[in-house]
Amino acid sequence: MEPTSLVCFASDKFAVLWAQRELCQTDQGAPTQADIAPHIATLKPYQTHITNKFEEFSPLVDEIFKQLSKRSLPESLVLVPMLESSYNPKAVSPAKAAGLWQLMPATAKRFGLTVDQNLDQRFDIEPSTRAAMQYLSFLYRKFDGDINLTLAAYNAGEGRVQRAINKAGSREFSKLVLPNETVHYVRRFYALMSLVDISSLKGNHVDTLWLFASEPSWQQAPLIDLTPLPPLISL
Repeated sequence: MEPTSLVCFASDKFAVLWAQRELCQTDQGAPTQADIAPHIATLKPYQTHITNKFEEFSPLVDEIFKQLSKRSLPESLVLVPMLESSYNPKAVSPAKAAGLWQLMPATAKRFGLTVDQNLDQRFDIEPSTRAAMQYLSFLYRKFDGDINLTLAAYNAGEGRVQRAINKAGSREFSKLVLPNETVHYVRRFYALMSLVDISSLKGNHVDTLWLFASEPSWQQAPLIDLTPLPPLISL
């Protein structure tokens, strides 16, 4: 018997229900329990930090939920900036991806951001979030609503994922030959999802550190980073 491709083994009953409802019923080739277990073990010690970080950025999290709903995208994609940058708008990767959503320069420009020596909008929360939403929406439609392929393409590029599909003659994620980094990325997303009760992230109270911001609160990072946390994908 083939191993089940469900992430429905998490101890948190809300995460289990979420995984079953949004992913386990529809996407083929999702990572197995054995695939995800090491990633859960890596992230588990940071679970409290992760929860606190979501609370710090609650206005932005609420705005992302709104934008995902507007575009009919899965709510679980609210986890992407946690995975990419731990909600750090100033993050820069060794590969020169930058900002909350870790956009590469070419991708950022493709979706309307300015990236030059005078201005890099990847570090601005509002325009970078708008561009990331456009990119995720494009990928989700291109890959027919398969979140595994959407995530893989966000990490590796849609061209590489499409070539892997063509070569394999299958759109099943587990049958594709993709870079180890991309396989690792998708598995870690599932691990993160198993540790976070996504439904509880909605409508969190705004932290008092946001109250005197001159711009809408979701466009600003908290004045003080209470829970420094490295990008989860780098752990």
